[in-house]
Amino acid sequence: MRLRTIVRGPDDTWRTGWRIAAMLALLAIVVFGVNVGWRALGLPGQQQAGPWMFLLFSLLVSGGALGVIALLLRYFERAGFAAIGMPFVATAWKDIAVGTLLGAVPVSLLMGLAVIGGYGSVSSGGMNVENFVSMLLPMLTAGFLLAAWEEFVLRGYLLRQLSLGFNPAAAVVITGLLFGLMHSGNPGANWQGLLYTAIGGILMGWLVLRSGSLWLLIGYHFGWNATASGLFGLELSGFEEKGSIFHSTLSGADWLTGGSYGFEASLPAVIFEVLVLSTALLLIRRKGSEPFLATKT
Repeated sequence: MRLRTIVRGPDDTWRTGWRIAAMLALLAIVVFGVNVGWRALGLPGQQQAGPWMFLLFSLLVSGGALGVIALLLRYFERAGFAAIGMPFVATAWKDIAVGTLLGAVPVSLLMGLAVIGGYGSVSSGGMNVENFVSMLLPMLTAGFLLAAWEEFVLRGYLLRQLSLGFNPAAAVVITGLLFGLMHSGNPGANWQGLLYTAIGGILMGWLVLRSGSLWLLIGYHFGWNATASGLFGLELSGFEEKGSIFHSTLSGADWLTGGSYGFEASLPAVIFEVLVLSTALLLIRRKGSEPFLATKT
């Protein structure tokens, strides 16, 4: 009986800590299994793999993570993806499209400021149809899948469990800080980049609570990454883009350019992101959107 009270709460549902622990354990198994299977088949490592192989790897990881979330929601809550704001309905693409456009705005504003301010330049990246199909298209698709799996794990399942176990405000802050820390192992990571990423993560958490749509956040995450790397060819979270429509450079003080971590560690980047996300939050609030966490089913 005592063991049961440790595992289950007064309402006879599994406690938040165990739900999160189950998610972490299963995700670790999925990622480990994909990597082991990948090596067993003699496939090239991620750094050596071409764009289409990287797309395959992304598909396996994101698909496995999606399966884990589906299993956990069904087992612990008898719920579907709608419980994390991700119902598979025909209108989901509209939220993705709006989110993608929203994510493109801060990066575009930053590059516009850089060009006007004289510390940035934009030139042709030499992209042609062949390069687009062989390199950029699979990388963008892989980028969407990786952004999606980060969102339905972090600001989907984890945000929901922390909100139900504690409160939405704590859940938003915790997931935002985790989002920043997740980038600490990236090349050239610095404290500014991690702090600004965490601030963006907190606002993104509020946006999914207000809008009730995780699809919107998936689109935003993808739009930010695709605009930065696929369109402008900027260094993204310390990683260099191998193919893009334009080639862009930033030069000057680290607070303007982000230094070794790239533009995401720059002051203009966080200012524009805060402005865009805050505006979105205000507009959604006026519509009277209810948090998707208002229900446990």
